[in-house]
Amino acid sequence: MIIKIDSLDTLFFRDGKPFTMGEDSWGNCIFPPNPSTLYGSLRSTYFSEHPEDLEKANEKEDPTKNLGIKGLYLLNDGNVYLPIPRELMKKRDKEKTQSILLSKEYLGDVKSSCLSSNVLKSDKEVENFRNGWIKIGSLLDFLEGDFDSLEPDSISRLDDFILSESKLGIGIDHSKGKSEEGKIYQIEMKRLENKDFKKTSILVEFENLDLPSKGMIKLGGEGKASTYEKYEESIQLGDRELDGNQFKLYLSTPGIFKKGWIPEWIENDTLSGEYKGIEIELVTATIGKPFRIGGFDMKKKKPKPMRKAVPAGSVYYFKVKGSTASQVFKTFNGAGISDYNSKEGYGIAYVGGAHKNG
Repeated sequence: MIIKIDSLDTLFFRDGKPFTMGEDSWGNCIFPPNPSTLYGSLRSTYFSEHPEDLEKANEKEDPTKNLGIKGLYLLNDGNVYLPIPRELMKKRDKEKTQSILLSKEYLGDVKSSCLSSNVLKSDKEVENFRNGWIKIGSLLDFLEGDFDSLEPDSISRLDDFILSESKLGIGIDHSKGKSEEGKIYQIEMKRLENKDFKKTSILVEFENLDLPSKGMIKLGGEGKASTYEKYEESIQLGDRELDGNQFKLYLSTPGIFKKGWIPEWIENDTLSGEYKGIEIELVTATIGKPFRIGGFDMKKKKPKPMRKAVPAGSVYYFKVKGSTASQVFKTFNGAGISDYNSKEGYGIAYVGGAHKNG
């Protein structure tokens, strides 16, 4: 099932940085929200519809225990978007996409903490698409290796979808029923529309949870009310042909790995490993700056462990040993490969063909 979420007001989603009123007066907002935030909102929505099951929450009989998020997207002006692959760049002299190509050259005398001997490079002077999002059709072109079809209008910045607003607040002493001195703070809010008043919606694809076709859902800090309804159109990121024995994995959502940026099933010394019976070797990767994901455990009444995450849009190149293309697609395409919380929607990967230079 896919639902379309539309906010009724501004929204606030905390990042992983500490924030204390009166000490750090500015609270940063992230967007889109982390998958675990939406996972929790879906569960809360279910229990609001079935209050008789609330006592089963987080127990063996929990009716939401099999919930799994299968995809997260943005919808704007009728187009579905996903985070731009970090392999895609733009030329500095014009807004034209340019892929960094896989090179067989070794790093040589260059000092680097990168464990792989291969790198991704471009023969042009390029720079990143900051906060870039790509139309799903163009993402398919990218995964199929059709770089020439990627036009600038297929890529947008997050600022083209949402507006940022600031909100001033003050801490309240509930025992006295009045404001606390020195507890003034300011937070960044997000309004899900652009300067032309075109609405942006969050699309969430999930399974194993029975929700009505439309209703209300609470999101983010302050539990702001939003509406949701079933999204009737299908979102397809299906099979592609692999060229040779190499493929790449594009992460559409952040991944949390036990070894930092390397999945647990890849050995550090050989960069080889096995995932669900498929033997693979990590060739190289293009990843962004890590960020921290935490949260609050409502049952234990304490913060969850803070972990580093690889950002959405990161791309990993692999070499496969002895398996067929169909096995690779069946195992990896649309799967959550995160070492932590994959069921909550972390590390949702899509398979593409590896494009080689020369």
